[in-house]
Amino acid sequence: MTEAPQILLQHHLKKLRLPTFQGEYAKQAQICAAENKDHTQYLARLCEMELIDRERRMIERRIKAAKFPSTKSLDSFDFKIMPSLNKPLTMELARCEYVDRRENIIALGPSGTGKTHVALGLGLAACQRGLKVRFTTAAALVHDLIEAQDERKLQRLQKQLTSQNLLIIDELGFVPLSKSGAELLFEVMSQCYERGSIIITSNLPFDEWTEVFGSERLTGALLDRLTHHVHILELNGESYRLKHSRNNRQ
Repeated sequence: MTEAPQILLQHHLKKLRLPTFQGEYAKQAQICAAENKDHTQYLARLCEMELIDRERRMIERRIKAAKFPSTKSLDSFDFKIMPSLNKPLTMELARCEYVDRRENIIALGPSGTGKTHVALGLGLAACQRGLKVRFTTAAALVHDLIEAQDERKLQRLQKQLTSQNLLIIDELGFVPLSKSGAELLFEVMSQCYERGSIIITSNLPFDEWTEVFGSERLTGALLDRLTHHVHILELNGESYRLKHSRNNRQ
């Protein structure tokens, strides 16, 4: 290929936003020539490579936008350490069909039992299926909502949160909420109700959630919405982190 057509081709591929095509066309031309592939097979191979790479980049963008504190998959979760967790249900949920049905997930159990790991794994699975995911702790979310309210940006933040296919709220119950904070969190969850799905992790059983929200009325209304379409994951027993660390040392 002469220099001018090659420069023009590079320009066109850049304009068309085909970076994999642009980086591979010369190499694949040589490979396909050696394998006696015709031009249709050559183009099909380049298109397939572009699509695979585009999918990978999309997943990376979704994961970055989700703001996970760390990336963990369910493949790395040792279900043998936490037998109380329903593995068949958890793996079924990883297919993300519950998001299509606008259903919620609540993971309950003491600190250290792996609730966050499971939530991160389900969030990662959702990103891999092209869904919009946002991860936050309950305390951080309430802080952001109060700050947005003070700066008159609350509506914008609420719109961002409710536009997610999946909102993950970790560590509900670790920190008691102020009256205004509880009301703002309730409002976000109510807005997400049947628009998208929510995953909540909590170290408290449902009958103690009133201690977090400070109002039986608010707690009852919230649980009514969350548990309308819900999957409960129970993680009970000795600390998952402690057992996992002990097993790694052995």
